Amino acid sequence: MRKPKEWGQPCPNPACTHYRRLQQGNVSAIATYLTQSGKRRLFRCHTCETPFSETRATVFFDLRTSEEKVMMALKMLLVRVDLTGISFVLGVTEATVLAWLRRVAHQAEAINQHLLRNLPVTQVQLDEMWNFIARKHARETDEAGESLPEGQDGRQGVWVSFAPEFRLMIAAVVGPRTLDMAKEVVALTKGRVAGIPAFFSDGFTCYLAALIAAFHVVTTFAPTGKRGRPRKPLCQPHPDLVYGQ
Repeated sequence: MRKPKEWGQPCPNPACTHYRRLQQGNVSAIATYLTQSGKRRLFRCHTCETPFSETRATVFFDLRTSEEKVMMALKMLLVRVDLTGISFVLGVTEATVLAWLRRVAHQAEAINQHLLRNLPVTQVQLDEMWNFIARKHARETDEAGESLPEGQDGRQGVWVSFAPEFRLMIAAVVGPRTLDMAKEVVALTKGRVAGIPAFFSDGFTCYLAALIAAFHVVTTFAPTGKRGRPRKPLCQPHPDLVYGQ
């Protein structure tokens, strides 16, 4: 009996029972179409009858430009060629190059979400790189160094968590110097690491509160039967949490 050809194309329909499953014999090529980069195939999943292109969910899907030209633009961006230079060399507008870059950024984020999971890191460094946008004022922070809610000095930073043993940036967030931003970068890091690594920082006071918010144990107390308010649950740092400054 002739076996169906395996195209290496999973069904993209989330409602299908063969969603993202390879080598199930449910996908076959049904047609081809011509693009700037040559012929591309159309497939169909025979389980749910969903047709799809081989370039679906990629940077090149439904582009009116050749894949070679897009790749050249991205390579030029990597070596720091400015948008004006790229548009001049490739004969496209700067807006077109920015549109390609947005496509790539979206795909890169999806890849990061898939790959950055259960990372076996043992140490994480927390740090911020600060810059000013718009107006500058002499003092827009409180005594602990946290940005004031009413501050309008344009103080923005890139919050990062970094695993030195792998030279890997685990998470990066842009925002003001506040406790909420510290909580966000720690929460992102928690979702991507396995277990509880040791954390180190430059001593910014908000990090301790952010780490306890992400890594903690809650102790509840049974009713005593006595009069008065019941004892509130106690939130304490996780016993495996290690934090150094």
